[in-house]
Amino acid sequence: MYPKAIWKYFLDINFFNIVFSLTIGFVLDFFWSFILFCSFGILVGYLGFQLFKRQEYYTYYNLGYTKSLLLKKVWFLNLFISIPFLLIYIIVIK
Repeated sequence: MYPKAIWKYFLDINFFNIVFSLTIGFVLDFFWSFILFCSFGILVGYLGFQLFKRQEYYTYYNLGYTKSLLLKKVWFLNLFISIPFLLIYIIVIK
């Protein structure tokens, strides 16, 4: 497997995800930004990737990655990253 390909997909999806999550975070609350980053924001990132970079899926498919495998890895990495930040946020605020 090629970990650089996973990281590139992770960064591409999370570019759209971070923009969406921070926008909602500024409107509602920063807490919701964390929640959206690890849940619904991945879907927004996926839709953004589908809209702007759909052709790159051929490269990932040739490397042996399916869309569902890539999305599972991105979801797990986002969850793994956002849980410590969420705990720090809760500790600092409370």
